Amino acid sequence: MDILVWIMAGTLLPWFPLSWIFNKLLASAPGFWAQALAILVFPQLGLLLLIYSGAWQALPVGLDSNLRVVALFTAVFYAFRAASTREVQVWARLMTTSGLALTWLLHGQNLDPLTLQSFALAWSIPGALMLVWAGLLEQRMGGAYLGLRGGLATVLPRLSALITLTALAASATPIFPNFFILLHVVKALPLAWIPGGLLVLLLWGWAVGRFLQDLLFGIYRGELLEDLTVGGTWLGGLVLGLFAVGGIFWGGAWIMN
Repeated sequence: MDILVWIMAGTLLPWFPLSWIFNKLLASAPGFWAQALAILVFPQLGLLLLIYSGAWQALPVGLDSNLRVVALFTAVFYAFRAASTREVQVWARLMTTSGLALTWLLHGQNLDPLTLQSFALAWSIPGALMLVWAGLLEQRMGGAYLGLRGGLATVLPRLSALITLTALAASATPIFPNFFILLHVVKALPLAWIPGGLLVLLLWGWAVGRFLQDLLFGIYRGELLEDLTVGGTWLGGLVLGLFAVGGIFWGGAWIMN
């Protein structure tokens, strides 16, 4: 029974090699709305399974070094993979997997279940938004791949702005909640392990830079495309704005403590 719990939890709250199943499940969801919902729900189910089965509490207080290695390796591996892809859906899944793997490192911080679930949600929200933007981009271009045409920001300025802001949120840019979660993770790590956490952040920055270069730079050569509606832009901006405001309050609480 314990083995089954760990297999299911490692699939839903991904760590290597079960993270491969997590990504396959996301990719197999029918449509981008279903994929966005799945990336929000799966990690929550994994945490609930860990907490209410007692498996999370049964972990050693200092977190076994082998588990720490697996969690950090998962985060580094998927961040590195994200830096090599231009397909928006794949990039969203890889970056979210990398961030969610760090949730395992929060064990031993005396965090209540609701806080842990909020931490996982902070990694999932940018991924879900990016999957939605990818679906809308695919509807307009026939594919959500940024390496074929440059300068998309000139013909899709509103959608490009939302993709850019969401990519920054996914990479734990200061002001967004996951930046302060990363600080929690670094605080939880022994001193010798901190370079591993910093390597993850460095790879995220590299992944975002490579991901956005074809979106923001270059000359667009192709047919005219219909941009996102003003209403859709405001709605997406509102979600990202609320996400950022949550990060500000979260950061203030973290500093006060």
